[in-house]
Amino acid sequence: MQSSHLYDNDIVAWLILGYLSSHPDAKDTAEGVGNWWLNGEGINIDLEAVRGSLDYLVKLGWVMATPRHAGVTVYGLNQNRRHALQGFLESHLRSH
Repeated sequence: MQSSHLYDNDIVAWLILGYLSSHPDAKDTAEGVGNWWLNGEGINIDLEAVRGSLDYLVKLGWVMATPRHAGVTVYGLNQNRRHALQGFLESHLRSH
């Protein structure tokens, strides 16, 4: 069961990175990422999977999590990795 959870996070993480590649200045809450970044693209993802993938991307250094008022966290691309993201995605697309 845990490996399936990690696999789901990997898929959702790829979708989030793809969105951030096209919208590198985008920032939103986990709910906003699910509702606007993914569902807005026609992809229906469970909120817990979105949260798990965001946490995964934060741990990897691709995404920054910024705490705001009332316990809300806003996520966005780590701007120090902005140029690396394009190369990372291109290299993985070529190898698959």
